[in-house]
Amino acid sequence: MENNIIMLEDENGCMIEFEAIDVFEFEGVTYFALMEVLPDDEPNDEVLIMQVEGDIENEEAELVMVDDEAQLERAFNEFLRRDEEMNGGE
Repeated sequence: MENNIIMLEDENGCMIEFEAIDVFEFEGVTYFALMEVLPDDEPNDEVLIMQVEGDIENEEAELVMVDDEAQLERAFNEFLRRDEEMNGGE
């Protein structure tokens, strides 16, 4: 995925720009792996995993935080597995 920018509102009402680096279905849930878009001189290796609530095919769907810690860990591990697979196991 390239240049898939999503704007999310934080708890203070500020809009933050994220790039969707992967979208995947796992255990019957659709997840987005996001990285905050930072200025070029700032490194960023933090990935935010969010799940889709509602029907992704219509405009009523929204991204929400994953509340269950075990579910979040499983989804993150699936993201890592997919990332390694896409990058040829490097």
